[in-house]
Order: sequence, then C-alpha cells, then structure tokens
Amino acid sequence: MSENICIIMARGGSKRIPHKNIRQLGGAPLVSWPIRTAVASGIFKHILISTEDQKIAEAAQAAGAEFPFARPTEFANDYATTTDVLRTVLHQWQQFSGNLPDYCCCLYGTSIFIQEKHLQQSRRLLDSADLVMAVSEYPHPIQRALKMDIHGDFQYLHPEFVKTRTQDCPKTFYDIGLFYYFSIAAFFEHGAESFIPLHKKAIIVPRTCAVDIDTEEDWAWAEILAQYHRLTK
Repeated sequence: MSENICIIMARGGSKRIPHKNIRQLGGAPLVSWPIRTAVASGIFKHILISTEDQKIAEAAQAAGAEFPFARPTEFANDYATTTDVLRTVLHQWQQFSGNLPDYCCCLYGTSIFIQEKHLQQSRRLLDSADLVMAVSEYPHPIQRALKMDIHGDFQYLHPEFVKTRTQDCPKTFYDIGLFYYFSIAAFFEHGAESFIPLHKKAIIVPRTCAVDIDTEEDWAWAEILAQYHRLTK
C-alpha cells in the first residue's frame, strides 16, 4: 500500500500581514485550518509543518501536525520557491525517518478552504499522473483579453477570437495555488527543481475555495469567505 505525506508550508516572515499564519480566523489560527482538513481526509501517514517559526510550529502541532525539524533559514525568505523547500524538507525527512513515502501533498498555511474531498479526489487521480493540482475556470474567456502597449493603446491579445461568441471559446483554467499533490519519485527523477516537467492532472474547484492572503484587503475577503464556508472552530 502506498504511503502519503503532507507538508504544510508556513514561514514566519510575512511582511504585509505580520504573523498571518497564526492570526485568528474563524476562532482558530490560520495555519490550523488546512492541517485539520489534511487530518480529516484520512490519507496521510504523516502531516508535517515546514516553518522556521516556533509559534507557527506550536499552533500547527496543536492542530495535529508534526514538527520533527525546522526549515533551514536560507529557505525561509521571499526568494525560496515551493520546490526549493519541498526538495529540502523531503531530504530532511529521509534523514530523519530513514525512508521516503510514495506521494507528497504540499499545502500552504493559507489553503484554508480546501476540503477533504479535494484531497481524496486528487489522490485517486495520481494513479494516472505525476502531479495533481487545483484549478478554477477563468470567469471570462482569456481569448478575448486585451493588452496595453507603452503608449496606453489597447489591442486584442488573440484577434482571431474577436468574432467568436464567448460561449464558443474553449474553457481555460488557472492554477489557484491551493495544493500540489505529487509522486516523489517522479519529482526527483525530473530534477526536483520544478513541477513543469511532470505529467499533470487537475481538479476543478470553485473560486470561493481560493484566496491568496497577502494584504489586509485579502484578509477581509477571507473573513467573508469564512462565513460563506461556515468556517468555525
């Protein structure tokens, strides 16, 4: 039987919203919500919190995560990529536990509206893919997008679609950054530098499940969505 691990990404250096990962939302620290969902999914043998911040670690442990080691400080800045951190944490875990699991799900501390069914569905899709991500449909066909030049003039990005009815344009989707669930073997076989080479599938989730919390305005929107999702401790 395959083994699955979940890594929650939550560093302590947020500048625009200080200490956002432990700020209260719905009566609990922000970081606790994705951890609770990961626990409730019943998929993961281990759920790790990847952070360099002790207060985040304590909040995560209270929600059900393990904190066997801290994230190295060189990967706790604005420039470390997701794959940089995952590569490091997986090596740390291998040294700590003596083995690597088959699959890893990378969740973010801000993935607060992820649902158990999203993780369960994604795990099933991994039987025929290297990586599964969450996407949402663009609210308006991107084939009808416009671009602005240096003079402030606008032109159609894809003029060949100008006369195409919006309902006839192919549906397009964007990565909402909710999670990345992947084969660890495939990740390292392709160099562990990027998810781009991996064979991908995706689950389509409503835009109400995606929120990128970087500003106070984002936080206000998250509080509205928390009421919509009835997110309470």
